[in-house]
Amino acid sequence: MHIRLNALRFRACHGVLPQERTVGGDFRVDLSLLINDRQAHGALCHDRLEATVNYADVYEKVRQEMNCPSALIEHVAGRIARSLLRTFPALRQVEVRVAKINPPIPGFVGESAAVEYSLRRSLVVWDFDGTLADTSAGIVRTMQATFERHGWAVPCEADIRQTIGLPLYASMSQLGLAEGEEVRQAVETYQQLFEELGVLHVGLFPGMAEALQQQHEAGRQLAIATSRGHRSVEALCEQLGIRHYFDYIVACEDVQAHKPDPAPVFRLQHMAGVEAADVTVIGDTTFDIHMGRNARVGQCVGVAWGNHTAGQLREAGADFVACSPEEL
Repeated sequence: MHIRLNALRFRACHGVLPQERTVGGDFRVDLSLLINDRQAHGALCHDRLEATVNYADVYEKVRQEMNCPSALIEHVAGRIARSLLRTFPALRQVEVRVAKINPPIPGFVGESAAVEYSLRRSLVVWDFDGTLADTSAGIVRTMQATFERHGWAVPCEADIRQTIGLPLYASMSQLGLAEGEEVRQAVETYQQLFEELGVLHVGLFPGMAEALQQQHEAGRQLAIATSRGHRSVEALCEQLGIRHYFDYIVACEDVQAHKPDPAPVFRLQHMAGVEAADVTVIGDTTFDIHMGRNARVGQCVGVAWGNHTAGQLREAGADFVACSPEEL
């Protein structure tokens, strides 16, 4: 279902020239708002407002953006599109046209100069350990210290690295501990020791803050799907200065099934109100790629600076493997 608001007229102070920023000019805004038919069913068949958007609220949001001066109408169009998608969860896509009536161009003959911009609701699901943050040294030290404390044979670094990305109990089992009481004790010890040892060796990979900022500014919703505990990942994101970029976090205790099961992605899709085709999963392990493929997302991206190799990621089904954050 498409909703169109046509020929909205505004007096606003957008422009590069000084007089445009003081005297202002006349502008026209046209909107096309897409709501998928399943979402719109309640409005189409049962006359329910909650299944669509309130036109008055949409107009007010556009008015607020038009009242905020910008040098470029390109910037105005981008602000309107991002604002509408973030304000109205029912919207799948926004198409906006901003026209400057009688632009101050010498010799100009015509009605307007206009910019058209289309923005679709999308979600980028990031893994945390080994993708956003370099936690491998802290994980290895903590895991080895856990085994030492209990008097068990200490696993080597290479074996530990291959389990990063799995829930703790699964990592412990894969490293040779007996399921049940032994794993439970190990998980408890690990969680205590990580707060003492692990956090000292956590840092953001170079370029990741810039990549997150670019995605956020582009209007994408950002999320984290991690096998780490919720309190731990929240604290580390705050410590690294990236928490404000993320709209949603799904951690180990937030779902019953874990990577490579698609449950974390399904949970995030529901929270963000997006279709699978509009989701991108980014991770450094085959567990992340398999999770995305099992959820049938639009794109799975591997990163080569983490715990699994580029070859492993491609074999798992990655559509693309980035060798640097700039390639994202």
